[in-house]
Amino acid sequence: MKIFLIKIVVFALVILSSIAGVFYMADGKSDPFYKKISSAKQSSLILGSSRIGYAIKPSIIDKELGNIQSFNYAFTYNTSPYGLTYLNSVKQKLDTTVENQVFILGVDPWVLSNDSQDPNDLNMFLENKNFLGTITTVNSHPNFNYLIHNYSEPYIKILYNRSPLFVEDDGSWSSSLQLSDKYILKQKKELIARYTVKQEAYQFSSLRLAYLKQTISYLKTYGEVYLIRLPIDLDLLEVENKLMSNFDDVLEHMSNEMSVHYFNFSTQGDVFNYFDAHHMIPESANRLSLEIAKRIKQSKP
Repeated sequence: MKIFLIKIVVFALVILSSIAGVFYMADGKSDPFYKKISSAKQSSLILGSSRIGYAIKPSIIDKELGNIQSFNYAFTYNTSPYGLTYLNSVKQKLDTTVENQVFILGVDPWVLSNDSQDPNDLNMFLENKNFLGTITTVNSHPNFNYLIHNYSEPYIKILYNRSPLFVEDDGSWSSSLQLSDKYILKQKKELIARYTVKQEAYQFSSLRLAYLKQTISYLKTYGEVYLIRLPIDLDLLEVENKLMSNFDDVLEHMSNEMSVHYFNFSTQGDVFNYFDAHHMIPESANRLSLEIAKRIKQSKP
């Protein structure tokens, strides 16, 4: 019996060691979020939804501005809208020992809205039960908490995952997909149809706006904050404006109130390209990142 128990323990240890070894191999191709929440603390964070995740390239921002090392800490509209969950995660991720940081915050009606009957009910915020609301750390590698509770694929896929979507070391998303015009048009139609339905269920949340203000106030302690409304396909912009037609007025008033710059690119949707209706292809993302960096430089006294 004793020998049998020893064998069981040894076998269990071998299994656990193998799993731990696989966890150590998790990287930017393991899933779209893992590298963001398994890297060390970062400075000059770039925040927002998946639009920002694709559109703003830290390497271009850093090269143009100099003396910063930024990190794209954007997720999705239902993972990282502005609220208590995202603010707490930002506080965990930010390296507060770095001085004179630059923070870029993506804003649009979706990240300041909610789909419950009471859009200001904090308990009904979708992200509370998503991984940013439940994991205990966003700075550890391996991030056992995330991999055990939130990784949706079989662990064996970590060993051979060759996904065309991956997370760069700077947190931004890249894709090696070769997209046809037919594919892009199909994606656009499906996304606009989906967002049209979503627009009918969502309402502006003054509580989310208050948390955006809290986020700005917190970040201003460590550097300059810039608000960015990204360009998107103009057909999708029509849908978005139905959700909150006075969005730009609200953001301009708030940016003046808080002494931060608001760069609105929403009317330039037809001069950039997307692989659906709002996620930018790499060439457009590079051009936009450079334009944002130049505007930041011009805004400095």
